[in-house]
Amino acid sequence: MTRAAPRSTPLGILAALLLALAACSSPQPEGIYKLGQPYQIAGRWYYPDFDPGYDRVGLASWYGEAFHGRATANGEVFDRDRLTAAHPTLPLPSIVRVTNLANRRQLELRVNDRGPFVGDRLIDLSQGAARALGFERQGLAQVRVEFVGLAAAKGSPPRAGARAPAREAPPPPSATAVLAVASAGQCAARFIQIGAFAEPERAAQAAAQVYRVATAPVSTQRLTSDPLVRVRLGPIADPHSAETTLDMLKRSGYAGAFIVGAGAGVEPRC
Repeated sequence: MTRAAPRSTPLGILAALLLALAACSSPQPEGIYKLGQPYQIAGRWYYPDFDPGYDRVGLASWYGEAFHGRATANGEVFDRDRLTAAHPTLPLPSIVRVTNLANRRQLELRVNDRGPFVGDRLIDLSQGAARALGFERQGLAQVRVEFVGLAAAKGSPPRAGARAPAREAPPPPSATAVLAVASAGQCAARFIQIGAFAEPERAAQAAAQVYRVATAPVSTQRLTSDPLVRVRLGPIADPHSAETTLDMLKRSGYAGAFIVGAGAGVEPRC
């Protein structure tokens, strides 16, 4: 019995197969480039800045299960075991070199999120990165953070030297304006309240979490007549935008969020 000779593969088909295999082996960039506008968390303003010479020493913390699977500030999905980090001002995504000054372990990490927003902490690492750098159990470590370069992402990368414009915190609304809104039964400027907390640190953590999915400014507010610290998005002038944002937040897991009026001292639900 005579075997048939093997057929030759056309060069065009072979080239297409090779390209397909290359595409499968080379992951596509996740998320988008983002610098962002100034924002306020727990009463402190942060000003995103693209500084190629960034080199700082400070305190690192880590975050894990509470954020696992959620969207990061530039649209990626946080995986607590990947070597990633959150930084309050560096462009997203960036590559930084982090050195644990206690044991000299060193890693290059992808910065794709915003944070930390507790005290003067410099950077928030994923749980996996903290484990690799040897401080998962301790929770905190003194580190050196050096900017290496921009990471791959979608869209147009920011230019070196780009920074968010300086901006001061807006003044609180007057008591007269608050009463006027309440008596009229209207919500001229809307806020979305995420929650109210007795501990300021828990409020700051909640604000940091919602900032990752928010499309409006995030702030914490303490009322003079109430010890609770409220986490709110806004102001949002357009009623349709407020409703759309509220729906998005509820789908993201913030089932208790609701729309409140412009007054910080009264809370008419709109």
